Amino acid sequence: MKLREFADRLDRLIPAAWSEHWDNPGLLSGDPDVQVGKVAISLNASLNSIRKACDIGANVLVTHHPVLIQPTLRVLPETLSGASLFYSIKTGIALYAVHTNWDASPKGVNRILSEKAGLQDVLPLLPGQNGAWGTGAVGVLREPLQLGELSVFLLENWGLSWVRVLGKGDSVIRRLALCGGAGGGLIAEARRMNADAFVTADLRYHEMLEGQFLGLSLLTCDHGEMEAASLEGLCQLIMAGTGLPAEVLPEEEPAGFFELANRPTNA
Repeated sequence: MKLREFADRLDRLIPAAWSEHWDNPGLLSGDPDVQVGKVAISLNASLNSIRKACDIGANVLVTHHPVLIQPTLRVLPETLSGASLFYSIKTGIALYAVHTNWDASPKGVNRILSEKAGLQDVLPLLPGQNGAWGTGAVGVLREPLQLGELSVFLLENWGLSWVRVLGKGDSVIRRLALCGGAGGGLIAEARRMNADAFVTADLRYHEMLEGQFLGLSLLTCDHGEMEAASLEGLCQLIMAGTGLPAEVLPEEEPAGFFELANRPTNA
C-alpha cells in the first residue's frame, strides 16, 4: 500500500483527535505516493533508530515521540530534530508519530502498562472522549504487595533498569495508579481515585511534596523505558490493521544522568 493509505489506516486505529492540543502526531515526513514495504517501530526518531530501520529494510519508522513538536524554522543537521529529519529524507525513511493519542488509546500505553502490572478493575484517571481511553490508569493489584516488593515487580514486568521509591518500604499497596511518561500533574487524581501508590516518570520536587502530603507512596522510573513497554503492542496493532510486516527496533540506552556515590574525605 502507499504511504498515504498507511497513514490513513493508522489514523483510524489511533486517531489524532485523541491527542493533546499541543501535540503533533501523524505523518511528519515522507512521500505519500511511495509504496510501504516494511514498518519499523521505535520510541524516538533518532539517527540511530533511522539507521536501524534502514538495516532491516523498512521505509517507514513509526515512533512514539514526534520528531517535530515545536515550530522548526530550519532543517539542518545541527540540531537533534533537524539531523533526524535531514537523515530520514536522505535515506527515504518516512516518519510517523503516535504520541499522546497512543497514550490515550484503549489499546495504548496506559492500558498495556496496566496489563503488565496485573491490575484488575482498571479505570482511567481522567476519562477520554470519542472512543479514547483517557489519561493514566488505576486498578487493583492481583495481590497486595509491600512498596519495596512492588518496585521489584514493576522493574521486572515493565523491563525497567531502575525504579526509585518515596514512601515506607513496608507500606501495603493494594490499589495502584500509573501514568506512562511524565504524569506528575495527576497526583491529586490518583489520590481522588483512592490509590495507595502512584507510579510515573519525571517527578518534580514539588510534585513529590504534594504526593507525600496526600499520603501517596510514589514510584518513578525512566520516561523512555516506561513507554517502551508499549511498543510491542503497537507493533501488533499495526500489523493487524495494515497487513504489513513490522518490527520493534532494539532500544537505545536510557538517556539520563548517572549517580556518583559520595567519597569520604581524608582527615
